[in-house]
Amino acid sequence: MPAQMELTQVERDKLDINPDFDFAAIGKRDLDALTPNEIAMFKWSGVYHQLQRGYFMIRLRIPGGLLTSAQLARAGELATAYGQDHLCITTRQTLQYHWIRLADIHKIIDGMKELGIITRNACGDVCRNVVSCSLQGVCPHEIADTGDVVMALADDPVLRDQQRNLPRKHKISVSGCASSCGQALMNCQGWYPVKRTDTDGTAKIGWVLTAGGGLGALPHMGKLIFSWVPADLVVPVARAVVESHNRYGNRRVRKYARLKIVVAEMGVETYRQRLLEIMRESGVTGLDRLEAADAPPALAPIPYAGQAVIPQRGGQDLCTVRVIIPRSEISGDDAVRFAGWAAEFGSGTVALSNRQNLEIRDVPASRVAALQARLHEAGWRTEGFELLPDIVACVGTTLCNLAVSDTPAVYRHLTEAFATDMELTAAVGPLRINMNGCPNSCAQHWIADIGLRGRRFRNDKGDSQNGNEKGSEKGSEEGFALFAGGRLDAAGHVGEHVIDIASTDAVPAVRGLLALYLEERSQGETFGDYARRLGGCQLGQKLAAALDIARHEPLNQRNTRLQQSLMNVFEEAK
Repeated sequence: MPAQMELTQVERDKLDINPDFDFAAIGKRDLDALTPNEIAMFKWSGVYHQLQRGYFMIRLRIPGGLLTSAQLARAGELATAYGQDHLCITTRQTLQYHWIRLADIHKIIDGMKELGIITRNACGDVCRNVVSCSLQGVCPHEIADTGDVVMALADDPVLRDQQRNLPRKHKISVSGCASSCGQALMNCQGWYPVKRTDTDGTAKIGWVLTAGGGLGALPHMGKLIFSWVPADLVVPVARAVVESHNRYGNRRVRKYARLKIVVAEMGVETYRQRLLEIMRESGVTGLDRLEAADAPPALAPIPYAGQAVIPQRGGQDLCTVRVIIPRSEISGDDAVRFAGWAAEFGSGTVALSNRQNLEIRDVPASRVAALQARLHEAGWRTEGFELLPDIVACVGTTLCNLAVSDTPAVYRHLTEAFATDMELTAAVGPLRINMNGCPNSCAQHWIADIGLRGRRFRNDKGDSQNGNEKGSEKGSEEGFALFAGGRLDAAGHVGEHVIDIASTDAVPAVRGLLALYLEERSQGETFGDYARRLGGCQLGQKLAAALDIARHEPLNQRNTRLQQSLMNVFEEAK
């Protein structure tokens, strides 16, 4: 019998430490009495140790990003009481607390659980929060009851309670149509409905499955696995996808432990056969009704570009009113106020979007103007969605252990430079800028029109007068790698590297890119189309020539090249 490989420390911890902690009891212990291994397993309950010693981040689990006004108000009250009056909206449509003391963790968890919001599986090597279109349930383009599928997957006892020791995190997205609003192609599983008419004239709705998407340091677009999954087989197929991750995911090197690597290495046809084998083992019947796909995905563009108010389907003259949340941050008092406005002007339902914004549902058309006036009076912006003012950014070095660049500071510089320039916004048109403080892509820089990814660069300074290098300083400075042309419609496209810049060059670099686009675009060509037509290399050459921006050599250039070579291998294996 061949020798078994020794488990990594992470894998041993997942077997030895029960992740269902009693945080009331934990809160009575001294921080120094907790082992790093225990603290690492807090993630299975949505809890991370923050950059600042003694403080924790807590992430809620909000399937599809939908909240009642009571839930949002409670979240705000808890933030004020225990989290320095601070909440963040994440790109996965949930809320995140920071600055929570060890003794107060259970107060957040218990307080939200009383109103039906839990933190279980919000982080960790589990099925994470199931995401969707922010307009699921009310979008005029929706062709199936997306909310039912979101909750069926989010609350499935196998996915939620049994599959809690995966090689890495597993992400699921459910959309309401074949548009890219739900970001199907960047998730481990992407589901969206399709409608067809049978030979007897009966209209039927089935679901499409894409699998193997994911961002992080090695981005992959999801591949089309099944072009038709009957509604009653969605949960069994989803379970099989998660089990395939469990069986075949790399448990030795976490960087390669995501499902995207499994699908890329196997190829679509072999991977599809593995899913069928898993379902047969589980006794799933009706597999002959599944239809295989033999083409790449073909998602439509997002049908909205800048609308502040979306008329809801249903013919009841109701609207969704959208609000831009600068850098995703609201105070506890803000959350309570939004909850009050949702109850006063709408049905009390609030949606969180994957661009870290907030939407108030079910507002009668006759009351939209009054709600917007209230929002504007309080200082909130309701214009500029999917345009230049709508920038996504992570917390950066202010709060995150992994970040190497101060994304909040650069976000402020960009918004100060562009957010109020309505002439430039109108000229540029649809544009998504996403900023990330490290390669992990929490803020999804790979799929933006313009993506900024934090990194540090060599910084050689010295007094070379008369050839004397004595007293020279050598170190590093923070900056960003700039990417362009990412997309999640069609078959998807990973943003291409353009240039590496210092943080201080972010504004002139973005301004230079937009100037090139406005000067060279073809008729009807969006910025994303322009960037993909030129490619990152040519765009970088043009930008460097147009601006006095130094080219920086990243500290981890060797690793960058290694990652690119691995990506090429995976592409060839498809």
